[in-house]
Amino acid sequence: MRVFESGEPVLERTGVGSLLLVPIVAREHPLGVIALGARVRERFHEQDLELAQELSRRAADAIDNARLVRELERRAQAAQALEFVGDGVFLLDREGVVRLWNPAAGRITGLAEPDVVGAAAADALAGWPLDQVGDRPQAFPVEAPHGELWLSLTAAEFPDGTVFAFRDLTDERHVERLKSDFVSTVSHELRTPLAAIYGAAMTLNRTDVALSDSQRQGMLAVVAGESERLARIVNDILLASRLDSGVAEVASGRANAAEIARSVLAAAETHAPAETELTLAAADPLPEVAADPDGLHQVLVNLVENAVKYSPQGGHVEVGVEPRDGRVRFSVRDRGLGIPAAEHGRIFEKFYRLDPNLSRGVGGTGLGLYICREILQRMGSRIQVDSEVGRGSTFSFELPAVPS
Repeated sequence: MRVFESGEPVLERTGVGSLLLVPIVAREHPLGVIALGARVRERFHEQDLELAQELSRRAADAIDNARLVRELERRAQAAQALEFVGDGVFLLDREGVVRLWNPAAGRITGLAEPDVVGAAAADALAGWPLDQVGDRPQAFPVEAPHGELWLSLTAAEFPDGTVFAFRDLTDERHVERLKSDFVSTVSHELRTPLAAIYGAAMTLNRTDVALSDSQRQGMLAVVAGESERLARIVNDILLASRLDSGVAEVASGRANAAEIARSVLAAAETHAPAETELTLAAADPLPEVAADPDGLHQVLVNLVENAVKYSPQGGHVEVGVEPRDGRVRFSVRDRGLGIPAAEHGRIFEKFYRLDPNLSRGVGGTGLGLYICREILQRMGSRIQVDSEVGRGSTFSFELPAVPS
C-alpha cells in the first residue's frame, strides 16, 4: 500500500491531491491494484486504508473464485472428453499409482476402473511395458482378462506424473497375419500346379526322349488339368475381392435346383479321385428356387470340392436337394476328416484353413467357405455345418421355393 501526496510528479499531472494504492493479492500472487484518489491533500486516513484493504480482499476473492470456476469448467470439459474419447487413457502419479482410467481403457482391456484406479501399475497392469513407451506410438502385446491384445501406446510426462494413451490394434494385427498367411498359402497353391505344368512342358519339349502318343496325351492332360486348377484359384481370389468391395452382384431370379446340382456333380466327377463316389439325392419333381443361378452354382461347386478335398481316403459324397415347407434345402455330406466343434464358427472366415501346415495333405486358399457364406447372405440365406471329427461333415442351406 502507498499514499501519494501533492507535489509528486504523478499527482501534479493529474490534479490529484492524495492517492491511496492497495494491491490485490490472491494465493501470494499479485492480481492488480485498487486506487483511491482525492483532489485535497492528506485526504486519506486509517479508516480509508482499512476500507481499501477490505475492498482489496473482496476483489481478490472474487477474481480467484472466477478463476477457480473457469479451471473447474475446463477440467470438467476435459473429463467429459475422456469419457467419450475412443482411445484408452490412464494416468500414473510419480509413485507409479494409477490415478485415472477412462471408460475406453476399460472397454478395450476388460479391466474395470475400480480394479485399476488406486492400485500400483506394476500390479494392475503387470506385464505392460510402460518403461518402453515414449512420445511416438509403439505397438506392444499385453495380457488382458480375455486374452492377448496388441496396443499402440504413447506416453507424455508432466510434473505430477505420466499420461498414457493407447489404441487397440488387435484386429489390424489379425488382418496382417491373415494377409501374411494368405500370401504364403497362395504361393504354395500356385507353385504346385505351376511346377506340374512346367515339368510337363519341359518333358514335351525334350528332343532326346521319345514319347508315345499316350504319354504325350498324358502330359497334355496334366497341363490342362493344372491350368484349370490355377484358373480356379485365381477366380476364387478375384471373387472374394469383389465380394469384399461390394462389386460382385448377386441377382435375384429363378434357378432350377436339380439341374444345377446335376451339372456341378458332373463337372466334379471329371477330376475327383477314383475312390470317391459322388451321388445326388434329389426329390422329383423339385420346384425352382428364388436365387441367382450363377451364385447357387458357385456355392455348390465350392461345397462339393471341399467335401472331396477333406475326404483324402475317398468315400461317399452326397448332394441332397429336397423341398421343405415352401423352401428347398440343399446339403452336401461327406464321410471325411470332420471338423472340430471349436472350429465350426471360424471355417467361414476369410483365408481360414483347418490344416494350415498341410499336415494332412489338404491344401486350399481358405476362401471357398467364405465365398459360400457371402453369396448366400446376399441371397437371404445362411449356411450351416454339422460335423464331427473322424465322421465327416454336412453343410446345408435353404432357399425360397418359387410357386409353380
